[in-house]
Amino acid sequence: MPQLTNPFEPLWPEMSEIYLQSGVVSLIDHIGSKSEPMQRRGLFLMASQRISAGQNLSRSLSDLIAISRAAIDEFATQAESETDRDERARRLDGANILSYNLSADLAPCWPEDPEPRTVDHYQEGIRCAEDCLRWRSELNKGAVPFHMAWWALGTHRCGLADWSAAVEAFGKSLEAAQDNARESATPVEGGPDASFLINISTGWLEFARWRGGDKTSYDRFLKVIDAFSQIARRNDDDHADSMLGIQQLETAASRLPTSSAPCQ
Repeated sequence: MPQLTNPFEPLWPEMSEIYLQSGVVSLIDHIGSKSEPMQRRGLFLMASQRISAGQNLSRSLSDLIAISRAAIDEFATQAESETDRDERARRLDGANILSYNLSADLAPCWPEDPEPRTVDHYQEGIRCAEDCLRWRSELNKGAVPFHMAWWALGTHRCGLADWSAAVEAFGKSLEAAQDNARESATPVEGGPDASFLINISTGWLEFARWRGGDKTSYDRFLKVIDAFSQIARRNDDDHADSMLGIQQLETAASRLPTSSAPCQ
């Protein structure tokens, strides 16, 4: 008999039925009633992943926030009560990863997720990203995790049309990507020879500058999209990432506010 990767996988049909029949609050209560901390972590993790993916589930962003917030709080609470330093770090890293995933899911740049974002969604995304930055500092994470957390913060600042804060966040995201590029001896400036991290950070930074009133940034924004297009045409290995970069930036440009007024 093959070994199951997730020991709680057999419990998903029951949990899915609770979610579909009674809603996300009942599912959270069901998981929270389990006495074993490891089981609660495993079930909250699995539920948040399944609802995030939306596979065979009709879910809303409010459901995603509810289950993900319950999962984050479970991991963070267990970390606070953990006396073993290594185990505390593992619990905290679980909260960190779940928090990033929720912030990323709520970002307004996924073409396959057209549900309108509201101010509440962006504020939750900001909360998650700021928690990530704090936890990643405590956990001594490297350049790439910080790049990702600053990127997440920037996308939600864009949603609120807080362009100066978005520029600051994307600037820090780019700085982290440049630190990673220096470590790997790759270009630190955007272009067809640069990494995905450098180009996506540059693209979002120029987008925020453009929407914040710097008209010269629009051409630089288009140059990043062109760089992604060149990479996609010449390199099959990088094609998917490059197309993702284009889709992110083009979706942001079509959905995010064009004035100082945030989405409602």
